[in-house]
Amino acid sequence: MLKKLFAPSALNSPLGRSATFFFVLISLAVLATNGWTLWGSWQKTLEGTKSQSRNLSVSLARQAEDTFLQAEITLADVVRDINTRGDAILTTPIFRQQLVDRYSKLPQLRGLFVYDAKGNWMVTTSDKVPAGANNSDREYFIYHRNHTDELVHIGSVVRSRSSGDLIIPVSLRLTDANGNFNGVALATISIDYFKHFYNYYELGPHDLLGLIMTDGTLLYVRPFPDSVINKKFSSSPLFTEGLKTTDSGSAIWRSAIDGVVRIYGYSRLKRYPLVVSAGYSRNEIWQQWMADHIVDAVLNILLLLVILTMGISMLRQVKTNVKNQFELTHIRDELEMINHTLQSLALVDGLTGLANRRQFDIFLKQSLRAASTAKQSLSLLMIDIDFFKGYNDTYGHVAGDECLKRVGAAFKHLPLRNTDLVARYGGEEFAIVLPATSTAAAQQAALNALNAIRQLGIIHEATAIPDKVVTISVGVYTAFAEGISDEAERFKENADQALYDAKRNGRNRIEIKV
Repeated sequence: MLKKLFAPSALNSPLGRSATFFFVLISLAVLATNGWTLWGSWQKTLEGTKSQSRNLSVSLARQAEDTFLQAEITLADVVRDINTRGDAILTTPIFRQQLVDRYSKLPQLRGLFVYDAKGNWMVTTSDKVPAGANNSDREYFIYHRNHTDELVHIGSVVRSRSSGDLIIPVSLRLTDANGNFNGVALATISIDYFKHFYNYYELGPHDLLGLIMTDGTLLYVRPFPDSVINKKFSSSPLFTEGLKTTDSGSAIWRSAIDGVVRIYGYSRLKRYPLVVSAGYSRNEIWQQWMADHIVDAVLNILLLLVILTMGISMLRQVKTNVKNQFELTHIRDELEMINHTLQSLALVDGLTGLANRRQFDIFLKQSLRAASTAKQSLSLLMIDIDFFKGYNDTYGHVAGDECLKRVGAAFKHLPLRNTDLVARYGGEEFAIVLPATSTAAAQQAALNALNAIRQLGIIHEATAIPDKVVTISVGVYTAFAEGISDEAERFKENADQALYDAKRNGRNRIEIKV
């Protein structure tokens, strides 16, 4: 076949040489264009994951800040009561009941304690007090005894003597009227609280969420066992590189815990010596990206085969009929139409038939440019199916895909304009772009979406929503476009923050970012 294809009579003719050059050029162009596109897509995926990990770490840092701030405020109230009313109140039932009341309002607390200057237990919320209980050997007690400052102190993880649980001690120094050391007020935050909270996030088996002290001591890291708690990793890139330049950022590092290369986002708490880190396994991101683009790769290979087949056919005909120039033009038109079709398919989500992430990003940027020129507002809705991991775990991934199809179909039938765009953002997350739309109109569109999904009545026994049907949470962000370069990312981040607020505030609801 090759001998016939490259016979001198074919290659020596001007049309043969032109045709050969044309098809080689087309093949190389297809390879180069798609190679460049795939490379750009992978780089965009990496950058998107960096942004996602950074946003997640900032969000978790805010949660951790609130968690420890609530404990600090509670301790400050306890210390204030003792300083105002004197040590005698420590033995009164009223004071203990007040301690119990404060403890009961904070789910993160494992207990509240007050120790005297010798470490003896004076009062506690625990019903179980060990005989001869004394905590003068604890690190936080020794710290306050040796330091005169009255700032809150967060210690490394210890095992509680009253409950046996792993806890993070948060403490304040007690002083007498002369400023001398008079004991310690202690709040213990359960490690299980962070385990439970971090388990809300749907992550891969090698993805990481961690709460770390600024000296490198691990307080808790998902998904690792408790054996890594209190180990120090101050020599890890997070501390030797990242935090030395910025309090919040993202980077790709090899984990000092298990050697896995991850895309990290990190954020240092403003008030406390703590750092929150979120890491996505680069290998798992790569595998998912490959799975998402395997269809494109196959179609491109098929396209090259089509080009090669047509080229062979045309070169065979060069020997006999110069009319093949017309056929070449016809083939070229077909190839352009096929390539256009393939490009169109690349903008549609294969499962739901909605616009995919790529089309969403393109449309959002175009809409922002148009809104900036027209000085109009633009609204963005970020939508997430509530407790979808539980749905998949309960009914299986086939049922999960069917659920996504039904949700996507419901979104297609929302009363939207032809200038609006509904897209599958990824996984169980969707997005709606509403150009020239006010906050009130965007809120109504979000309410329509919320009601439409709820009215589907898809049974979901694993949800925490009382109706036991599939529901969604919606984050809404509306602003006037300013025409800046990273405006699309700003819209996504704000809408995503509103979505996070909706999920944090109970799901099956709408939150508006202002």
